[in-house]
Amino acid sequence: MIGIDLKKYPEELIKCRDSAEATFVFCLWKQPDLYDDFQRVNANEDQTLKTDDGVFYFSLGRQMFNQGFKSFDNVTIYTFLEGKPTVKKHFDELGGYATVSELCSLVNPENVDAYYDKVAKMNTLMTLYDKGFPVLDNIDRFSKMTNQEVYDYFDYILNSVSIKNTHDIEIETLEIDEKFLTECNDGSAQGISYGAHCPILNYLTLGTPLGDMYMFAGHSGVGKTSFVFENMILPMTEDGTKCAVISNEQRSKDFKQLLLVHILTTELDYWGLTRKKLKMGKFTDEQWQMLRKAKAISKEKYSNIQFVKLFDNDMNKVKRIIKKLAKLGYQVVMFDTMKSEDEIDDAMWQQLLIHSRKLFQITSRENISLICTYQLALHTLNKRYLDASCLSNAKQIKEVFSEMVYARPLWDDEFPGEKFDVKPYQLKKDESGKYTSVRKLIPLDKEKKYIVAFLDKTRNDDDKIQVLYEFNGRFNRWKEIGYCSVFNEHK
Repeated sequence: MIGIDLKKYPEELIKCRDSAEATFVFCLWKQPDLYDDFQRVNANEDQTLKTDDGVFYFSLGRQMFNQGFKSFDNVTIYTFLEGKPTVKKHFDELGGYATVSELCSLVNPENVDAYYDKVAKMNTLMTLYDKGFPVLDNIDRFSKMTNQEVYDYFDYILNSVSIKNTHDIEIETLEIDEKFLTECNDGSAQGISYGAHCPILNYLTLGTPLGDMYMFAGHSGVGKTSFVFENMILPMTEDGTKCAVISNEQRSKDFKQLLLVHILTTELDYWGLTRKKLKMGKFTDEQWQMLRKAKAISKEKYSNIQFVKLFDNDMNKVKRIIKKLAKLGYQVVMFDTMKSEDEIDDAMWQQLLIHSRKLFQITSRENISLICTYQLALHTLNKRYLDASCLSNAKQIKEVFSEMVYARPLWDDEFPGEKFDVKPYQLKKDESGKYTSVRKLIPLDKEKKYIVAFLDKTRNDDDKIQVLYEFNGRFNRWKEIGYCSVFNEHK
C-alpha cells in the first residue's frame, strides 16, 4: 500500500508532513506494543498516514508486531524480511537499519499522542481544504493549535470532519432494541461476583463492575490488601475469572503467603500454620506434608493469578501493564496501593487526580474491572464515620470510581450495649425464602476483632450503608456478620 498524491495540496498544508509522520511511526517502532493503541490507523479505508515512506514503515512495523515481534532490532527486521526481496530492497533503498536506528533515537514514545495529534490535525486541515473551507487564511493560527482546537474553532460545522478523523469515539442512538433487552435478561450489566465470602457487599455493588473502578480504602494496617485478595481476587479466580495483582508496596512472597494460608485453611481444613508461623519457618514433618499438598493445589487452581511488582508510581507503566493483561484475557486487576499522604502539596494532589483519571480511561477502554486499595491519610484516623471527606484534598478522585468502600476497626464504644452501639443485624427471611425488612440483632464477642465497611458510593444500590465483618488476622479469615448502623455525628 502506498500513500496518496499530496501534490494537489498547497505547500502550507503538506509542509513538514514527512517528519510529522516519521516521528509518529518511529515511536511505534521504538515501542511496538503501541501498535495496539492505533489499530484503526491505515486499516480498511482509513488514510491517516499519507506519505509513501510513512505508509511503508508503518505497515512493515505492523506486520512484524502482528507476527509476535516485540522489539525491532537489526536481526529481527532482516529475519522478517527474508523471503520478501521486493520489500527488503525498498527497505535498503531507504537507508536500511541505519536510518531506522537514527530515527528511533530521536523520538520519545511518551509523546506518541502528541505526534499522532499533529498528523491528525494536518488531515483535518486537508479535509477542510477539500471541502472548500478557507483554511489557508488562518494557517498561522492553526499551526499553534491542537487537532481538537481546530475542531472547536469551526464548532458545529466541523462535527462531520471530527468524526471522520477521530478514532476514539463511538456514536449511536439510545433506541431500546432486542439486543439490549437480551443483555439485560442475561444480567450482563452486573459486574464480576465476589459473593462467596461477602454476599451482602457483593449484592449492594452488583460485583465489581467491568469498565469501571472499585475502591477499597482504609488506614494503614486495617487489612485492605488482605480483604481484597482473600474476599475478591481468590473467589473470582476459583470461579474461573483471570485475575492479576499490581503492587507498588508488597512483594510476591507476601501474596504467596496469603494464598498459602487460604489453601491450607479453606481447601485442606488445616489450622496448624498461622500467618506468623509461615514467616517463622522451621516446619514439622506434618506441616511439610500439608504445605506440599497446598503447593499442588496452587498449581492446579491458582497458577493463573499474575503478579506485577512496581518500583515506582509511573502511571504510563501501569496503563501498559493493564493493557497487556487485558489482551491476555485478564478481567480483574488489583492495584495495591494508592495513597492520601498527610503532607503533600497541591501539585501532588493534582497529580493523584490525573493518575486516577488515566487509570479510569484504560479501565474503560479495555473493559476490565480495576480494584484499587487506597490508604487514607493519618489525620483522618479518629473519624468515626468514614466518607469522601477522608480523601481530603483528593476527594475529586471520587468521580472516577464506580464503587467506593472504606474500612476501619469497630471501636470499643460501638459494641452492643455501649454508647455508640452499631446494632449489628441481619434481615430475616419469610417462608418463601425472600428477605424481609425485619431485623434480627447479632451478638458480638469483645474478644474478637471486627471491621466496619462503609459503602460510600455505588451506582447499583443505596449508598451510606455499613456492613460488619469478623476478622481473624492469624489466618486472614473474614466472616460477613451483617449490616450495622454507625453513628454519624455530621448528620
